[in-house]
Amino acid sequence: MDELRSRLAVILAVEEREPTDWLEVERLASELQQELPIDATPEAVHHYLDDADIRSRDGAYGARQRQALQRYVDLGDYDDGTPIPWWGCGLVLLAGACVVKWLLL
Repeated sequence: MDELRSRLAVILAVEEREPTDWLEVERLASELQQELPIDATPEAVHHYLDDADIRSRDGAYGARQRQALQRYVDLGDYDDGTPIPWWGCGLVLLAGACVVKWLLL
């Protein structure tokens, strides 16, 4: 994983240079992606490597992806999902209890 993080750091550095050489970013991303096992790599990394063309057109999207990837490079930490609020879990439990009660009547 250390090698993966260091190679991602190189891609990030190329992307953050002004002006960005998007062809080089895509080449490096494609080269790395061909070597990665799909099931052992965070989904956020695969999205980053796939989306250079989108980042080149949408600055806000690119900033979010670079921020998430920078966190992974710096800390080895990533977030592949959206947290479910506590009240959402409560609603699911309440609905389940209602179904069980209805079935027992």
